Amino acid sequence: MFKQLLVVSMALATSLVTPLAAQDAEPFRLTVMHTNDTHSHHEPQGRSGIGGAARQATVVKSIRADVENSVLLDAGDRFTGTLFHKYYAGTDNIKIMNAIGYDAMALGNHEFDNGLEVLERFVQGVNFPVLSANTDFGTQEVLASSVPGSTILEIGGEKIGVIGLVTADTPEITINFPNKEAITWSDDYASAVNREVAKLKEEGVNKIILTTHIGLGNDIAVAGKVTDVDLIVGGHSHTAISSIYKEGKDTEYPIKVDDADGNPVYIVQAGDRDRYVGKLDLRFDQEGKVIRARGDLILLSSFITPDPEINALVEGLAKPINELKNTPVAGDDEKPVISSQLMSNQTCRSEECLIGNLISDAIRYETGAQIVLQNAGGIRSDIDEGQISVGEVLTVLPFGNTVSTLKLTGADVMASLENGVARVGGKSGSGRFAQVSGIRYQYDVSKEPGSRIISALVMNAEGGFAPLEDEKMYTVATNNFMRTGGDGYTQFNDNAVDPYDYGRPLEEALIDYMIANNPVVVKKDGRISQ
Repeated sequence: MFKQLLVVSMALATSLVTPLAAQDAEPFRLTVMHTNDTHSHHEPQGRSGIGGAARQATVVKSIRADVENSVLLDAGDRFTGTLFHKYYAGTDNIKIMNAIGYDAMALGNHEFDNGLEVLERFVQGVNFPVLSANTDFGTQEVLASSVPGSTILEIGGEKIGVIGLVTADTPEITINFPNKEAITWSDDYASAVNREVAKLKEEGVNKIILTTHIGLGNDIAVAGKVTDVDLIVGGHSHTAISSIYKEGKDTEYPIKVDDADGNPVYIVQAGDRDRYVGKLDLRFDQEGKVIRARGDLILLSSFITPDPEINALVEGLAKPINELKNTPVAGDDEKPVISSQLMSNQTCRSEECLIGNLISDAIRYETGAQIVLQNAGGIRSDIDEGQISVGEVLTVLPFGNTVSTLKLTGADVMASLENGVARVGGKSGSGRFAQVSGIRYQYDVSKEPGSRIISALVMNAEGGFAPLEDEKMYTVATNNFMRTGGDGYTQFNDNAVDPYDYGRPLEEALIDYMIANNPVVVKKDGRISQ
């Protein structure tokens, strides 16, 4: 009996020792910190003062102190969104990203906003690689040599491959982009990734991160078509993937998708405007497969003490920005651009108003859309007679909205107009009332909500007007608040075709419109009638 027990014990011991011998090395641990779509929001935002580069730096430094191996990645769109970018055109991001210590980033479409020379200055100024595997820069030699498809980072004695992608829609959705014909973007994202994966594997890399600026839906689709990618750090859709924050919209951090071989690919994204830092702790086995992935977003709340070094850097950058807010954007005392007596916003919530016409025309000028709707509740102040300052514009449009575009049927446009007049005369107010450009409408407040629009006419190419047609598809522009269903504009959210919410800040579009059309003549022309 003793001999039998001894044999069993030895067998058990052998069965335990063998796998331990095969796993004689500890799993490789890597913490991935990530941001995306910061859009030059370097300062804290809102009444609660969340976000900002200085708080991000505090979190990054704390994580680096706590873990042995870490990497900090960005998924694009550092450009455009605040006066920092309007003033510095990317050099602000060079200084801040270098100071915080990023390791790599993917190009975003807004990095092209100011043309190729500004982009060249950015990619050559940062201390880390800027990546895009699906962009062919052609004869643009500086960018062709400065923006590779992938890079290899040496971390903790291991090779970490990082690949970049940018949306193939870049030439269509990027603002004032010159020389777009010189560059081509492939929408075959998976093929571009697999090519880079093959190159990295030839270099002995078995841990690969894909940084993308193509949106969460495309990330999920690409994950199922590639092989040997462990993690996707995404951007472009401004999605807060989180298991703990409400903004995560019932997602789980990280999202898990099977690749073409049935292996897991993890997907993360950190919202926008530098309000979160993502933190994902990974463990890799000896073959480079992820055996554990845990983490979530970290809200950059007001309870986080700003890093003194980065805080001083941002404050220094902000000084001329504060001066810019008092800088005239157009006009002079002899030729006032507009008159305050004519531009009052007090009537904008129930009838055509001049400041509503001005903003709506600016959006149509920016986008070329057939129809523009701007909610009266987004117009918060008057513009005084005489010189117009940047600060005045920001007071009129304080919400940081971006210009959004979409396509809608005439029937959905009509339903949207009905929504706009649904609360006129009601106790709950009418901030949803639509100021418009490119369209005229008449409504009757005595009728029941939902049947108040008497007529709607759309401007044609000759400047005349024709009835809105239910089945016809129209190009529409608005602000991102309305486009995503704000103020009851559900048609903009539910029925939109080809929606895009990340155009230029609305205040920038208005400023540029006034400068381009100085002196601006704004008149009531019968757009809205009762």
